[in-house]
Amino acid sequence: MHSGFSALRNTLDMNCEAHLPMPVLDHATKRDVARICDIWVDAARFAPPEGGPFLFGKLSAADAYFAPVVSRFVTYDVAIPESARAYVAAIEALPAMKDWMAAARAEHDYYAPDEQYRDPPER
Repeated sequence: MHSGFSALRNTLDMNCEAHLPMPVLDHATKRDVARICDIWVDAARFAPPEGGPFLFGKLSAADAYFAPVVSRFVTYDVAIPESARAYVAAIEALPAMKDWMAAARAEHDYYAPDEQYRDPPER
């Protein structure tokens, strides 16, 4: 995510605290979403025969890499195929993901120019 999927990163800001309305997606962002879903489906080819809910069956660094993407998809309720929704649910159910989201929601810090829909904190 640090250097790829720039359209997705620019259009769907990461916000762990909110459920935001889906903006109109341009072609590049739709292409990024489709590519991510394709990567998720393709990873299953390399899972062990017993499978598992994660990209390569068992939880791996690849799943950690895509956790911010999952967060963005949840924030904006991005329309994705059912197979991708199952993966999102598996990532959301991880205790570490729940802890990360809870810690993010507890921060209450934000950058006002990026989140103009928010009221400033009361002092």
